[in-house]
Amino acid sequence: MPENYHADSSTNYPVLYLLDGDYLLHGASGMLDLLANKGQLIPDIIVVGLADKGTDKYRQYMTPQGLSAPRKQGDMGKASEFLAHINEELIPYIEANYRTADNEIIFGHSIGGLFVLNALLESPNTFNRYFSSSPSVWLNDYAFVKRAKKVMAESQHDPVSLYLSLGDETRMGQYGFIDVLDDLQPKNIDWHFTHYPNENHVSVALISLRNSLKHTFDGWFIAEKELNKIRSADDIIAHYRPLLASFNIKQAIPTPSVRAAIRYFYRNEKQADIGAFMQKVKQELPSSEAAFVMMLASYRGHFDAPQAGIELLLSKEASFSHSIEYMKAIAVAYDKAGNDKLSLDYYQKALDLSKKQNANQWQVNIIEAKLLQMSKMTQ
Repeated sequence: MPENYHADSSTNYPVLYLLDGDYLLHGASGMLDLLANKGQLIPDIIVVGLADKGTDKYRQYMTPQGLSAPRKQGDMGKASEFLAHINEELIPYIEANYRTADNEIIFGHSIGGLFVLNALLESPNTFNRYFSSSPSVWLNDYAFVKRAKKVMAESQHDPVSLYLSLGDETRMGQYGFIDVLDDLQPKNIDWHFTHYPNENHVSVALISLRNSLKHTFDGWFIAEKELNKIRSADDIIAHYRPLLASFNIKQAIPTPSVRAAIRYFYRNEKQADIGAFMQKVKQELPSSEAAFVMMLASYRGHFDAPQAGIELLLSKEASFSHSIEYMKAIAVAYDKAGNDKLSLDYYQKALDLSKKQNANQWQVNIIEAKLLQMSKMTQ
């Protein structure tokens, strides 16, 4: 789960279904924590790891129907059965129990990558994006390529994206499948292929997942040099409003973009226009309102007076009392104003929330360290 999942019940999230989950979950979730939660290069994502239940069984359930699993001639593929489980049981369960957006991604590597390609043929409307890393297209003398050419030539489905990748391998058979895509040029598949000649069959998995996600959510993060070029804070709203709609998500936009919007008013001495802008944020980027309030309070506390920032934060406290970051922002504001007692109170509120919401341990450590430091200072 994204770290901030429990902080705001109005948000929702794309879902990444990760095949070979026993093997890849820790690496993928750690990478996503840095890429999304901390780095803010992409939106936060829910990750669902699908357990293997043993190598032989996993390979059999990844192998398309009519083919035999690798090195197991007697184990005929059961990919259709496993895909039915995903469609009829897993996805309905996830959607019923978690705040999901209408934005599903499936990632598979090696034999799991072949399952992803097969899912695209058999059930193209199940996912929005198909990530296939070093798929085992070579299986059964490249039988999948022949089937793909026939099925894709006749297939009609909603537009989807396909991301293919390959490490330094030479015998995966993927180029035969790419030839099919090149030949057919299917209008309903936006496909991309990336070769990573300096990655091996194992290492290519996570780097291809990372880069495919960055490409999928292109535009979410705006580099500082580009943010410095904005002509108006309204440009930020104009950028993210359609982007959020295209991703089908409700989430706060990245902090650097929030900062750039508020900075615009102070750099151009247009503070009088901030009120109208904040109303527009509330209407058009509602999931980002808390982030904008915290940023504006920081600027007011610095450029106007510490009490001005505190007053703004307190005026919205009831709306964002579930947010660890918001409680920390109030604590910091009181700290800068020299009110140690109230600063301690709000750091304690932030700590209580972080434990209640099962925040990452680093978050808890930072707050506990700050509480300890301030407690010693006030004794």
